[in-house]
Amino acid sequence: MIESFYMNEILCMLNPWWFNRRFNTGIKREVYFNKLVKSLNHRRAVLLTGSRRVGKTTLIFQLIDSLLKKVNPKKILYALMDHPQLSSFNILKMVEEFRKYHLLARDEKIYLFFDEIQYLKDWEREIKALVDTENVKIYFSGSTSSTLLLKSSYLTGRLERIEVFPLDFREFLAFKRARITQTESYKLEKYCEDYLKIGGYPEYVINPDASYFSDLINNILYKDIINFYQLKNPELLRDLLLLLADRIGSQTTYSKLANILSLKVDTVKEYVYYLKNSFLIDELPRFTSSRGNRIYGPKKFYTFDNGMLFHLLGRFSQSAAFEQSLYSFLKKDNQKLGFYYENQKEVDFVIGNDLNQFIEAKYKIEKDFDLKLPKYLKILEKQGMKKIVFITKSIEKKQKIQNKVIEFIPLWKLLIS
Repeated sequence: MIESFYMNEILCMLNPWWFNRRFNTGIKREVYFNKLVKSLNHRRAVLLTGSRRVGKTTLIFQLIDSLLKKVNPKKILYALMDHPQLSSFNILKMVEEFRKYHLLARDEKIYLFFDEIQYLKDWEREIKALVDTENVKIYFSGSTSSTLLLKSSYLTGRLERIEVFPLDFREFLAFKRARITQTESYKLEKYCEDYLKIGGYPEYVINPDASYFSDLINNILYKDIINFYQLKNPELLRDLLLLLADRIGSQTTYSKLANILSLKVDTVKEYVYYLKNSFLIDELPRFTSSRGNRIYGPKKFYTFDNGMLFHLLGRFSQSAAFEQSLYSFLKKDNQKLGFYYENQKEVDFVIGNDLNQFIEAKYKIEKDFDLKLPKYLKILEKQGMKKIVFITKSIEKKQKIQNKVIEFIPLWKLLIS
């Protein structure tokens, strides 16, 4: 009885619309918001995944705000599951108390939002039970990718997954309230330079704060990894993260990382898994027909955001930020992605469903660049490809050499496309 009282007290604070109070809904990200609105048309639960502070909670509040125009406020429940006084309750008990508190009949449709659900034990069984047996629409979010996906396999056929990324360049411009007319495209190059430095975490874009990424990374490392997996050497995890950040876009192997950190290779693999799982880094495999080379060969690593990269490096690296922005754009486009490396010749990215297009990040085009073109022409010839695209700071042109197309596209123009 006492436990229920405290739970209801907390839920009353978390659900201001029950009392017709205002709440912050932030700046709308149309692509994700429209997906959420569209998902109201089916019965499946909806899982929002993505890094901490990437905007999942804001999207939830935006959807709730939209629902309030046609749904009784007392039929909408929001619960923050990493709240210390809520994490001990199971979902079924919470929903039962919610119905009781508002005197809702069992057949009345209710809307349930569970934020940071990964902290709750057996949440997947309870979500399944609610979807299967009650008149509910459920949305839930989490900040640990593979842990959520592993458990959500229990909800096969009952789940839609939406991954939320940091702001893309178009969204960055919207959050910066940039006004650019059709005759002012020259402003985009400058805004793109700002985007490379600031990154796409919504709060930081609106209000840059020197302590923002320090707090964010500490939260992710300790809440989502060290405490969650009970790691005994947290400093080694941080050292690995800093080591990977320093090698953005460069090839490295688990063995090299293990040697530098004086760790076992399996331990490094395990820690990399945790960092990937918590949306701190991502791994790019080599494009090769050899499964062995793809699995055991060198990898390239990227962080999820340039603002985070800037913080980890302690300095701004134009080339690293440039390549990482290109990687983030290509990855978000849901294409198969790898890098090319054969006989000491490398191309940054191979993309496409058939891995049939080469893209190279070239912030600066050197004066002797034409002398390097034969190297790329040989790679194209060997792979039976006819085109390579160089992403540049500002150069835009297309030329044909030996029946091969060489195209140059400014990064800002690619990101805005």
